[in-house]
Amino acid sequence: MRRKIQLALIMLIVMAVLIPMTLHAAVVGRFTLIKGQVDVLKGGKVPGIPAKVQDGVEPGDVIRTKSGAKAQLSMVDASVITLAPETRLAVADYQYQPDRGERRAVLRLFRGLVHTVVNRIIKTEEPDFIMETHTATIGVRGTDWYTLLAPNSTGVYLPNGILSVSSNLPAVKGSIRLPAKHFTQVLQGLPPSLPQPLTPEILRMLEKLMDTGLTGGGLGFGSPASGTGAQYQTPLTLPGSPDQKILQQTIPPVLVPQHQTPAPVQSTPAPAQTGPHGTGS
Repeated sequence: MRRKIQLALIMLIVMAVLIPMTLHAAVVGRFTLIKGQVDVLKGGKVPGIPAKVQDGVEPGDVIRTKSGAKAQLSMVDASVITLAPETRLAVADYQYQPDRGERRAVLRLFRGLVHTVVNRIIKTEEPDFIMETHTATIGVRGTDWYTLLAPNSTGVYLPNGILSVSSNLPAVKGSIRLPAKHFTQVLQGLPPSLPQPLTPEILRMLEKLMDTGLTGGGLGFGSPASGTGAQYQTPLTLPGSPDQKILQQTIPPVLVPQHQTPAPVQSTPAPAQTGPHGTGS
């Protein structure tokens, strides 16, 4: 009897050890391309571990590409995620059960530029693949798109497919259904802008930035000027680049309101009252 109790205790101990290991080993994607310095924060915790081709990623991991670096992930649902240089992306959640036709994927982009290709449509009634940024929530239904972060906005560029785009703040009402070959911007605290055509020039620029990165490609983010009044901040400018004029023409500036003192209201004197003969009474 005592021996049976001991064996039962041993089995419980083994299960207690193996179950967390199994949960921890839930690899949901693997690196298929690494160029330059790329690391992974396992569970989002420092220090970063240098990534190698065929290394696995798990829910909770954060992938970082350094200057001049690039990485590509192939996920368990055949989705492909490519990170440009100087990008930080978290795999917040990734569950895929093809036998049940179920998927829940949540990615969080903290910095940079990402090209995402979702090849399989699992559900049609609601998105089951989500990308979150500091200003936007993007719902996916079989799509190929770019997500680019500026200091106070998110650019969503859609060559193919369809996306649902909204503010990341529940209090900000209004979402758009972004059609193929269009783009939108989501400013902080505002609903998405109306879809605009995604021109070949903008698409070529995005493809270039996937290799050079925002800094390496000469991309800078303007800052509002000091003083009162509403100042403009352009989210995409390429100083000294032939693409600069294209971007200024096709991508609207971001209006950054500044605190200003309202002008004093001047009172208008009341018209003089006249008597029956046209003179003042």
